[in-house]
Amino acid sequence: MGQARRWRLFIVATGLAAALAAGLAPAPGRAQTFAQTSDQTPAPVQPPVQNPVQNPAQNPNQSPAPQTAPTDAGPRAADQPVAVHTERPRVAHVGVLAFRGAELARARWQPLADYLGASVDGWDFVLVPVTLVSAPEKIESKQIDFLITNPGHYVTLADQLALSVLATRERRVGGAGLLRYGSAIFCRRDAGITSLADLRGKRLAAVSPDAFGGFQLAWHEFRRQQIDPFTDLASIRFMGFPQDAIVAAVASGEVDAGVVRAGLLENLAAENRIRLQDFRVLQDNSQPSYPYKTSGALYPEWPFTALPGIDKRLREQVTRALLDTQLGEVAQRFGLRDLWSAPLSYESVRALVRDFQARDGRDGGRVSWIATPAAGLGLGLAAAMTVLLASIMLRRRAPVPVAAAHAPGATPAAPEPAAHQPETTAPPEDLARFQSLTKREREVLSLICVGKSSRDIADALGISPKTVEYHRSNLLQKSGAKTSAHLVQLVTRLEHDLGFSLGDFAHNHE
Repeated sequence: MGQARRWRLFIVATGLAAALAAGLAPAPGRAQTFAQTSDQTPAPVQPPVQNPVQNPAQNPNQSPAPQTAPTDAGPRAADQPVAVHTERPRVAHVGVLAFRGAELARARWQPLADYLGASVDGWDFVLVPVTLVSAPEKIESKQIDFLITNPGHYVTLADQLALSVLATRERRVGGAGLLRYGSAIFCRRDAGITSLADLRGKRLAAVSPDAFGGFQLAWHEFRRQQIDPFTDLASIRFMGFPQDAIVAAVASGEVDAGVVRAGLLENLAAENRIRLQDFRVLQDNSQPSYPYKTSGALYPEWPFTALPGIDKRLREQVTRALLDTQLGEVAQRFGLRDLWSAPLSYESVRALVRDFQARDGRDGGRVSWIATPAAGLGLGLAAAMTVLLASIMLRRRAPVPVAAAHAPGATPAAPEPAAHQPETTAPPEDLARFQSLTKREREVLSLICVGKSSRDIADALGISPKTVEYHRSNLLQKSGAKTSAHLVQLVTRLEHDLGFSLGDFAHNHE
C-alpha cells in the first residue's frame, strides 16, 4: 500500500472519529458540524459550551449531562432531524342542558370550556348539549364526564347516580351575582287573566313534567293556591326545548298561559323578539335583589356536577378552576358570562321534587287522561310508571279535540277521535309507523318518552335490560328515528300535529 493511500486512510479515520466525538458531545452550544470527505482535512472540534442556567454548579472537569435538544442548532440544523415527543391533551366532555337549543347553548357555554381547557393542564373540554331526555342516555353510555343542568334534573339523576356537585352557578346580571332562580307563569296581557285561579279550564304550555323551572316550580305554586294543574286546567301541552317556542305559543294564542325559566321573557325582549309589556307574569313574587319577574320562591342555581368514576385529580383541578372564576380578571379575560361559587344546598329542591313524585303516586297512575283506552296499557303498568306519557301531554280530563283546543275561549269537550281536523305538518305515514307497534313496544316507548334509562324501564316492566334494548332497537327501526331523542320528538309531533296519543295506539291494538 502506497504512502499516499495510507495517509488518505488515516485522514478518513481521523475524520470519522472526530465526527463521532462531535455527535456524542451533548452541550447546548453544539460542536461545529461539518461534512467530511477522504480528500479533506477535518476541522478542529470545539469543546462543548456549558449552559450556565441548566448547569449552574457543574464541575468543569466533569462530563456534561446528556441533553435532549441543542439551543444552538448550528448552520445545518435542517439536515439534522430532531425527534420531538409531545403528548396530546386528553378530552373531557361537559354536558350542558340546552333549554334554548343546542346552538345557543354552545354559544353561551363555549367560553367556559375554553377557560377550563386553559386552566386544567393536559385536558381539553368539549361541550355536549343535552336535553332532559338525552342526558340519561349520554350518562349511561359514558359520553359525558361532567354535567351542567337545572337543580331538579340534578336531584332526580342523583337518586340513581353518585353525582358530585363541584360548584353552583352565579349568574352576573347588571353587576349583581345571582345564586338563585325561579319560574315565570305568564300570559298575554290582553287575555283577561290576572291570577292563577283564572287559569282554571284554560290551556297551559310547559317544557316537560321533568323540567324543574319549566314546570315543577309552577306546579308547586298551583298547588299552593289549591289548584291541581292536571285536573283543573283544560290541557297541558308539553313542548320540550327550546323554551322560546312556549313564549311563541302564548303570543299566538295557541295556549292561554306558559311556564318558562324566570328571565327568559326579559332576554327575549332584550333580543327584540318580543315586547315585555305584551305579557303578564302571574303570582308575581318579584324581589328588589332579583332582576326578573318570577312566580313564587327562588331556588339554588344550576350545579356543575361530576359523574362517578372521574379521576380525583381532574375533579379537583376543575373545582379549583371553577372557584377561580370569582377573580375578576379571569372572567374578563375569557369572556365568562357566569361565575361559579361554592356549592349551595339543594335540599329544598329535593323536597319539592319528591313532593311532585309523591303526587304522581297519590293519583294512582298518569293514564287517566286517556279515558277509556287507559285499560289498554294495563293497571300494572300504570302503577309502575311514575311519569307515564308525560313528555307529550298530561291531564286527567278527557283530551280536547284539536280544532277546539285552538279556538280562543273553547270549552273542554269529550274526545271525538273521528272529528279530529288537524292542522298538520306531520305526514300520515308517520302515524302508520307508530300504529304498527306492539303493546310491549308502546309500553317501552312510554317510558323512553319520560327519559327513563334501560335499567329503569326493565325494573318497571319486569324484563331484562337486554330485552329493553331489543325493543328500543325495534322502535328506532319501525319509526325511522336515528336516536331515542329523535324518537321522542316524532311522538311529540304526532301528539301535537295529528291529535293522537299512545293511548289511542293502545286502544287500536287491543
